[in-house]
Amino acid sequence: MGCEIGHTTTPIIPLFIRNNDLTFLIVRELFDAGVFVNPVVSPAVAPQDTLIRFSLMATHTIEQLDYALEAIKKIFKSHNLI
Repeated sequence: MGCEIGHTTTPIIPLFIRNNDLTFLIVRELFDAGVFVNPVVSPAVAPQDTLIRFSLMATHTIEQLDYALEAIKKIFKSHNLI
C-alpha cells in the first residue's frame, strides 16, 4: 500500500506518521471509522518518529483486515502519507 513500516516481523505493525498532532488526528479518524490503533508519540519517541501501532491477532477475520486496511489507505491518502 506504500505505508512506511520500517523493518518489522511482528504482528504489531508500526505505521510511521512522523508528526505528533497528525498522529493523534489519524488515530481519531481511524477510531471514528471503526479501526482501533495505538498512537506512539513524544516523549516515548522523538517527534519525527511518531507512529501508530496496527496490532493483528489470529482471531481477526479476513473481512476485518480488509476493512481496516481500506480505512487506513483512505485516511493515509487524505493526509498525503501514501
